[in-house]
Amino acid sequence: MAEQPNGFPTLKPAVITKVNIADVNTLGNIYNGSKLTHYGTPTGTIETIPGFEPAFKAKVVFGADWLSLDPDGKHGRIDLRGIAQTDKGFAIDFRAAGVIKITPEIRKIVDMDPTMATIPFGAITASHTFLSADPELKVLESSVFCSNSRFVVSEKGLGVETRQSLVVASTDMD
Repeated sequence: MAEQPNGFPTLKPAVITKVNIADVNTLGNIYNGSKLTHYGTPTGTIETIPGFEPAFKAKVVFGADWLSLDPDGKHGRIDLRGIAQTDKGFAIDFRAAGVIKITPEIRKIVDMDPTMATIPFGAITASHTFLSADPELKVLESSVFCSNSRFVVSEKGLGVETRQSLVVASTDMD
């Protein structure tokens, strides 16, 4: 494996978020020409992977994505906001902003085509932030996370699975 160039950050796998889409409300074209759709995501889970600290598990109690599709239809813009409650009873505000490459498979999902299917990771990337009432999780508020996501279609409905990594700053000197 090639050595990483100096000064670049690395990624540390950290969190898996799964949200369930409960309702889809198309708002239509807005002032900038984008098509805006509201996806309610009122349930799901957020959980750190084994070995990541601070470790936590939480249940999503509110969420929504205000997804806007670019006028040319080639990309979508994620604006996800949600609230989860940890297994210790503390609230977490979680947010994501990102970009979706609109592939033919994702177009089926956006259009709620009955032939839609689960997609692999790779077309959806985002940055994430967390705010928490739990003093043990305050470090998350001063951290940067990035992710890959995918749509998951199952007998239970449509959901989004997100794998988030902590961005670890380089300490190299040139």
